[in-house]
Amino acid sequence: MQLAKFFFPLLSLLFCVSHLSADSKIPEIPHSDVGFPLPYFSPVSGTFAEIRNHNLHLGSDFKSYGLNGHNILATFDGYVEEISYSKTGYGLSLNLYNPKYKIKSKYAHLHSFGGTLVELELLRRALLLMGDPTGFQLKLPPGMFSTKKGNAIGKTGETGSGPPHLHLEFRSEKGTINPLYFSEIHQKDITPPTILSLFLEGDDLEKPLLLSAKEIGKGKFELYSESGDLFTSIQLTGKLRIRLSGYDKIRSRNKNNVYGMDLEVNGKTVFTRNFDFLSFEEKSQKHQFYDINRSSLSPPVYFYHMYEQSKLFKEEGYSLNLNQFPKKEKIQIQASLRDATGNKSSVNFTILNENSPKNPNEKSITNKTGNKYKSSDGVVTIDLTKAEVSGDGNFFITEISEKEIPFKIPKGLPLKGKIYQVETKRMSWKGEGLGEMNFGSTPSIKDSLYFYDVSIGKFQGVQPKRKPNGFSFKLTKLGYLMVLSDETPPTVFPMTSIARFIELPDVKNHCLEEKYYTLSDTGSGFRTNVELLLDGQSFPYEYDPDRSAIRVLIPKSLQKERPYLLLEVKASDFAGNTSEPFVDLISTNGWKEDLLQASCPVIE
Repeated sequence: MQLAKFFFPLLSLLFCVSHLSADSKIPEIPHSDVGFPLPYFSPVSGTFAEIRNHNLHLGSDFKSYGLNGHNILATFDGYVEEISYSKTGYGLSLNLYNPKYKIKSKYAHLHSFGGTLVELELLRRALLLMGDPTGFQLKLPPGMFSTKKGNAIGKTGETGSGPPHLHLEFRSEKGTINPLYFSEIHQKDITPPTILSLFLEGDDLEKPLLLSAKEIGKGKFELYSESGDLFTSIQLTGKLRIRLSGYDKIRSRNKNNVYGMDLEVNGKTVFTRNFDFLSFEEKSQKHQFYDINRSSLSPPVYFYHMYEQSKLFKEEGYSLNLNQFPKKEKIQIQASLRDATGNKSSVNFTILNENSPKNPNEKSITNKTGNKYKSSDGVVTIDLTKAEVSGDGNFFITEISEKEIPFKIPKGLPLKGKIYQVETKRMSWKGEGLGEMNFGSTPSIKDSLYFYDVSIGKFQGVQPKRKPNGFSFKLTKLGYLMVLSDETPPTVFPMTSIARFIELPDVKNHCLEEKYYTLSDTGSGFRTNVELLLDGQSFPYEYDPDRSAIRVLIPKSLQKERPYLLLEVKASDFAGNTSEPFVDLISTNGWKEDLLQASCPVIE
């Protein structure tokens, strides 16, 4: 193709925008016109509307089994509307547009373009050679690169963020569409979602109830109290909020977001939600769908509001108002989660519409000044002034003994001082709460502030910083605060089960041998800079945050000189502990000389 064919039309790009009817969200494209984006039926590893750090996940992720270089297929007839590349985010991406139905699909984290669009791959290489090698974004004239449904148009990769996978989005002019909405893409699974727990919060409840769920049959779950008793009924009145925690595994091991949910009262549906579409505005409104102080990305835990939540965060919604029912009436409740195939899981319980009995031993409200809260002993302070607070309830900071906590403190991390539980009643906050723990002395280098997140059952970071008399920190979740002393060094071990940059033969670099070594630490966290020696000499490496590992690339030309290479890695943590050297004896005999290309680097 002549160079002018690429670049002359690019000087006069066309920006044609059409509008759907005002009440249309999802274009009425026949489901048979939308195909699967890969040549094999890959499981979903990440679903639409999942929680991310700053907004919601706008597509579906498909497994590429740790391999780069699989063909990606056009999901429908159309032309390439835009291509872009960046070292973060989407990485190398492509937008395919269908002008008839005004719908586009976006493919991200690609290795390269190609397939039936060979010239598009040549354009990508030209842009990186002639322009900024760190990135580009380019609108293309309509019809310049046209293709048909099912044609290969590129290769899977891992550019941008995350391990190898294909990220696929569908967009209309109103917002984004769940790829699992289309019958040829959804996973046709037969397993209903898993319900983890049900959260009850109401005007008449002295403290919220977190009820665990246990499966008793396909799609059927029972509820249990914190003491392990079967929960079938409760006595209360007033406004009630119901949140359901769960996930859907679809066809993979990943704990994915569900497709929809329902709340029934006396057999009548009073609330339903489908994650089939999000407007462009909703992508940053996580609080509308999730209890953001109890939900998490790592590991995935989703507490779904079983009610409509206002876009104005300070206005708190509710599931039902029991005051609208006759007194002493027994009200049947069913809460359910659904997947894209229609499988459904439910829990049931009964409410007796009468004032709940009060507990005389209930804890008192934490000391409060405006939106600043302080534990009764004055040690812990949490300031929500700069956060957005929703609801008119209470915030508790309560001293807890080690015998009362619902988890075990890891070995090698002895407790220093008290444990404080942070919980709320009829309130939540969006943003970072600014906290302080002042215990009157300077913490040692081994002492650090730890936070146990109750929703995910794991210790999570709260960005602690040492102060002359304690710690400052940032809080977005509910759980337990404590100071532990880190007496355990980090560990280094080889990553053998999965790694990055494993490529199919047609895209593989045969010049380099790749080695991965995972870093791990029980306490304060490992440092990403390690001491690495190859045959006694310092050797370069890069840290891979997606794998919590270091990546070492060794030129295969070394096999001409040395039958074995001795690699040593020593790691340290933020508490000053240093690991024992990890030693790996690498044999170069398997590096075949005939695979080395003339352009491979040679190291003597």
